[in-house]
Amino acid sequence: MKVIAVFGSPRSGGNSDILLNTIITGIEANGIQVEKIVLRNLRFNPCISCEKCMQTGNCAVNDDMQKIYPIFIEATGILVASPIYFMGVSAQLKAFIDRFQVFWSRKYILHLPVRKDGNISKGFFVATAARKESESLFAGSIKTVKSFFHVIDTEYIGNMLCSELEEKGSVYEKQELLKQAFDTGKALFV
Repeated sequence: MKVIAVFGSPRSGGNSDILLNTIITGIEANGIQVEKIVLRNLRFNPCISCEKCMQTGNCAVNDDMQKIYPIFIEATGILVASPIYFMGVSAQLKAFIDRFQVFWSRKYILHLPVRKDGNISKGFFVATAARKESESLFAGSIKTVKSFFHVIDTEYIGNMLCSELEEKGSVYEKQELLKQAFDTGKALFV
């Protein structure tokens, strides 16, 4: 089992980081190792829409994403976490997702498999927001992550959507969320 966790927040130690780390602790309690990908620590550019991937199946932009793509091809479990900005995922996470246009090109233009073994991985989404939960608060981010997972042959198996978490670390005041995150991790990928 190869599980990866994508930290999509620009802010270190924020609520989405805390919840994702707690889920990871639950997963690791089952003896499963999780590789962390912290977007704010990577050097990568947004997709430049050069369309080279439609011809070659490879991204022409040479940056840290070149090290990331092979990790996703081998992953059997994928966690993605982001705070909500303007009803969507963070700019860092959106730019990261857009760089998977290369996988879309492989899959739909070149008709190449996304994964060598042809298996589908499992994906889980964690989102935090400052506002009080409403019907539309997480809708945009869920659509984005579901689309991302679909392109990389990953089944969207669920999410943990947490609202009213404005201040950095305010999730510590909601111990029930931390327990839910740990229990969620214990139940994932087993």
